[in-house]
Amino acid sequence: MGRRILVTGATGTVGGALMRELSQDAPEGRIELLGAARSDRAALKLLERDQSPVEFDFDRPETLLPALEGVDAVFLSTGYSVDMIVHSKRLLDAAKTAGVRHIVHLGALAPDDTTHAHFAWHQVIERTIEAMGFDWTHLRPNFFMDTVWNGFMHRPDRLVHFIGDRKVSWISSDDMAAVAAQALRSPSDHSGQTYCLATEALSFPDLANLLSEVTGAPAQYRPRPAADLLPLLLKQGMEPAYAAGLAEGVAALEAAPQPLADAVFDDVARITGRAPVTWRDFAARRLGSLPARS
Repeated sequence: MGRRILVTGATGTVGGALMRELSQDAPEGRIELLGAARSDRAALKLLERDQSPVEFDFDRPETLLPALEGVDAVFLSTGYSVDMIVHSKRLLDAAKTAGVRHIVHLGALAPDDTTHAHFAWHQVIERTIEAMGFDWTHLRPNFFMDTVWNGFMHRPDRLVHFIGDRKVSWISSDDMAAVAAQALRSPSDHSGQTYCLATEALSFPDLANLLSEVTGAPAQYRPRPAADLLPLLLKQGMEPAYAAGLAEGVAALEAAPQPLADAVFDDVARITGRAPVTWRDFAARRLGSLPARS
């Protein structure tokens, strides 16, 4: 049997893409792939995809060590709340006890001296992974194409955001998964590396024009003031400390250009050996998911 790999967030956007990517290796026995499942529903979802679930719940620490037994490498992706810190520590403590060697962590793109909580919490986790003596690979993606597309599917005539006309850089879940998979397959080639995952810079007005072209129907960008974001996140039920940190970062970007916000890197092409997914490609592949317009 090959290396045993555990993917947290296995039914989520990035973790799900990674499970699909790594599932190509499992039949040949190069790896044994496990998907973390916190509920029977999540486990069933993985089983329906011919993937192997393992009981795992950050909020039930007693599930962590059994899930990590015999595991060589972990893809660590946490939820968007202040709990990401304690959840990560619980996993890392259990992983150390279980003898896990390599951690691939999904963080966020920002300078190392960032003052904004959303990014700083991810970097605290990165430093903890390093200090605990794991082999490590840090992934730092910028704006997710998938997140914006998921909103656009419901209202394909508009884009709504809170950063005005600022240009930002983008990454798809498939590209994040492809880089993570390479790191998990060949840890010796990627240990000690930080990969910045941002492949194309577009403003929201640019993106609205592009989506209008690809879909053949007008899409309009409707900016909202960054001050509106925090009340909206709280109304949607986001954990308050995380919501405040996220809103603070968005407000800073609306007010002035931020370091690395629109930076583009070649890490995806360099690591995967293929061109990254562009927004035009991303949208064209998903036209069938849009509702019919009258």
